[in-house]
Amino acid sequence: MEIRNISKSFEGKVVFSSLNLHIHEGCTTIISGASGIGKTTLFNLILGLEEPDGGAIEGFGKVSALFQEDRLIESLSVMNNLLLVTQDKKRAENMLSSLSLFGEEKSRVFTLSGGMKRRIALIRALLTDYDTLLLDEPFTGLDDESKRASASLIKKEVASRTLIVITHEKSDADLLGAEYIISFDGVEVSEQRL
Repeated sequence: MEIRNISKSFEGKVVFSSLNLHIHEGCTTIISGASGIGKTTLFNLILGLEEPDGGAIEGFGKVSALFQEDRLIESLSVMNNLLLVTQDKKRAENMLSSLSLFGEEKSRVFTLSGGMKRRIALIRALLTDYDTLLLDEPFTGLDDESKRASASLIKKEVASRTLIVITHEKSDADLLGAEYIISFDGVEVSEQRL
């Protein structure tokens, strides 16, 4: 899984110039760095939502994602949001139960708290068929108990697939049992094996 010689600019502002990253397949990798240095742009490039100006992104297969914004359909019920990506209602119900959302299946999303919406968005990403799972600040708005439960569900569901997590919180690496941390500022890249 390679990001080779990627360059990307927006309106003349260079975000990446000759960025190279190797992502270890089947492992959990944390990508960290200061705000505004291009982490979300990298996320969008891997997803194919943005095109690089140059370079290549290869080997990620089918990708599922949790964005910084929850991107749920607010007028639909919780279950109907989840059934957009899966036919397996029982699995969806089990995930809801594991994140203390049992009984909310019929609730309209707009009636829920921010933390509840975040957990539902995470479940939807996990229910999607994927080879690589991308999570952008997955624990935003969650209390410590919800964070731990969410991390436990992620580890169980991802199993031996590739997980890439963009986060400001180094403690997320411990929660998720990450094997690698990649720190970068858009130009300099350093990788640490944990």
